[in-house]
Amino acid sequence: MIKQMNAEKAYQVVITILILLVSLSALLPLIYVLSTSLVSEQEYIQREGFVFIPRHPTIEPYKQLFGEIQFMNAFGISVARTVLGTLLILTLTSITAYTLSRKDIPGRNLLIWSVLVTILFTAGLIPNFLVVSDLHLKDTFWAMVIPGAIDSWSVLVLKQFFENIPRETEESAIIDGANELQLMSRIMLPMSLPVLAALGLFAAVGHWNAWFDAFIYISDTHLHPLQLFIHNLFVSSSPTALVGGNMSVNPVHRVSDETMKMALVVAGTLPILCVYPFLQKYFTKGMYLGAVKG
Repeated sequence: MIKQMNAEKAYQVVITILILLVSLSALLPLIYVLSTSLVSEQEYIQREGFVFIPRHPTIEPYKQLFGEIQFMNAFGISVARTVLGTLLILTLTSITAYTLSRKDIPGRNLLIWSVLVTILFTAGLIPNFLVVSDLHLKDTFWAMVIPGAIDSWSVLVLKQFFENIPRETEESAIIDGANELQLMSRIMLPMSLPVLAALGLFAAVGHWNAWFDAFIYISDTHLHPLQLFIHNLFVSSSPTALVGGNMSVNPVHRVSDETMKMALVVAGTLPILCVYPFLQKYFTKGMYLGAVKG
């Protein structure tokens, strides 16, 4: 009995240590990036680029960033793209999933297979580019939103969830006089809120982090989203100069290129991280339900 208790305690200690190590491996890079973004060029050079706790923190990198018109424009483009793109995905995905969950629609199996095929096979970059060009979406904001307006994987997940909602719930609403639109909007969607929150978070993160589609379809820099703006600064020789930094700045508060890069990473990551706590309850439940019902 005593040996068994000692073995369980040892097991708990090992698991705790492993969890702490994994947590540190995830947290330390974030702490390093945030700390480095808060130091001046002078302190960065003095500490040879190894900064975990700033001695003299400064917000000068963020002042220069948020004072740059191009950065704020790119930030606004990303916010608009994320909001509109996520709403469009959730709307079209919900309508498609609800339709495919109806077992009495003609050609249902063919429609489901047509959705599944788009997951298994993609057209490729050049055909997608030609479609965007032929639809006159090139060099427009909608080139970042419309091509990904519906997600096949989300359709299948939500369809499966709809199918597992008790039929008695639908029949009660139909007896009360509900039509298909009312059935979907007042019964199905409210009951699917956790799954919708999880799918919405995936869509929002995807839109916020996307840059390659804008890189391919949009040549106008005024329509570039934040991630493409950050990408262009990272590949440049001096991101600080490109955002107009270090002009008429006290030498003590000058910003190094590495510090500016870290500030860009924080500015590009923090907004989407701030959304997660508000959706955490629904996200966790939605992932669980999607796994069980799928």
